[in-house]
Amino acid sequence: MKLKKLTNLQRLSIIIPFSLVIASALLLIQVSFNNKEIQSLSQGCYDINGAPEFEFGVLNLDYKFECK
Repeated sequence: MKLKKLTNLQRLSIIIPFSLVIASALLLIQVSFNNKEIQSLSQGCYDINGAPEFEFGVLNLDYKFECK
């Protein structure tokens, strides 16, 4: 049985969706880790009777934390 050679367009039609899926998965993982870290920081702040203040960047990938 002979294997069919793929054209450049066919290769791109495989590579681009695969890359988008991988990039989306990595983005979701980063957001998930940030949410867990924010919850932990908030709880630690509440434990010392503080009030957590956050400033969020785009897509919750960047944030600033302050406990007052």
